[in-house]
Amino acid sequence: MKLLKSLLFLFLLASCSNTEDSQEQQNLPPEGTTTFYKGMDLSFQSELEDYNITYKDENGVPVELLDFVSETGTNLVRLKLWHTPQDGQNSLGDVKAYAQRIKAKQMDFLLNVHYSDYWADPGSQTPPLAWQNMTNQEIRVAIYEYTKDVVTQLKNQNTLPQIIQIGNETDSGFLWNYGKVWDDFSNNWSSYATLVNEAIRAIREVDTENSVKIMLHHSSVENAIYFFNELNAFGLDFDIIGLSYYPQFQIKNLNLVQTKLNELASTFDKDILLVEVAYPFTLDWNDNSNNFIGSADQLLSEFSATPQGQKAYFEWLVSAIENIPNNHGIGFCYWAPDWIAFSGNENTSTSGSAWENQCMFDFNHQALPVFDVFKAN
Repeated sequence: MKLLKSLLFLFLLASCSNTEDSQEQQNLPPEGTTTFYKGMDLSFQSELEDYNITYKDENGVPVELLDFVSETGTNLVRLKLWHTPQDGQNSLGDVKAYAQRIKAKQMDFLLNVHYSDYWADPGSQTPPLAWQNMTNQEIRVAIYEYTKDVVTQLKNQNTLPQIIQIGNETDSGFLWNYGKVWDDFSNNWSSYATLVNEAIRAIREVDTENSVKIMLHHSSVENAIYFFNELNAFGLDFDIIGLSYYPQFQIKNLNLVQTKLNELASTFDKDILLVEVAYPFTLDWNDNSNNFIGSADQLLSEFSATPQGQKAYFEWLVSAIENIPNNHGIGFCYWAPDWIAFSGNENTSTSGSAWENQCMFDFNHQALPVFDVFKAN
């Protein structure tokens, strides 16, 4: 009888264990699925917080910004990093401090390394002052050592990014003229690829668990295929194609936008992140600074510059990304949703912001309906 009871006990124990294992497996995401990112670039927050700006929810109740966005569906925060910033914006110390707050909110972190002391974009890719007048060999050592130091410091404080972006809008290459690929340097792709590869090598050496995804960033949906075709011959070890899409500067045919996104995914078999996107909720202004979008001809005909038009645009954008073949569309990142009108650093704005009509908060600093897109499953 004792033997029978013992066997029965072991059977029941095994059954319970199998049930618990089954329940745990049911709670795991299906194999092969990836997070769909609904992200924000909050690079201005390290500065804006110094001005005690009050953000409000949709009911006008004051909120702490990072708390609010994390609670309303944001799952990725992008931060730019400048080497030696001239106006106090986003040094490594700033990034490290804010990265800890991002991680504390259980959000993923995207590090956008500009490899410059100031804004880097297709028309301006100035090396850090400390790197100027180096030889080609010296600049390769510099990018490797700098990248490795940055990533090591972030790893040591348990804030290793989920995604690291090597350069910002690098259509023209970066670190001019060492890695420039425009105009007289159109045959300089091997030099650019070598510099990128040194950054990748540094990241991979620090990220021993291979948890970081590496992204290369182009400013144009319609022209990116040329850029990645040129790089294809060098076999760079990267994971994500990052794109900007600002309709005022690019194609406005939304069917063509979808076609170009699909073509990129199918051609290169890479995940795609729309890493810089925004849309206005009005054409009015709330300060003395000229806005980047201020006239109707800069808009998409399908979406008005109204709170509902802004929301509808992002509903379309999510659908377009989700329809990229082979689940290669992994999300978007709203650029500067928090850069509301304020009086502060003239290097950031002239008596205000050039972006306040493209924010996710209205002129009373109250959350707009576009937040519904972030809340949606």
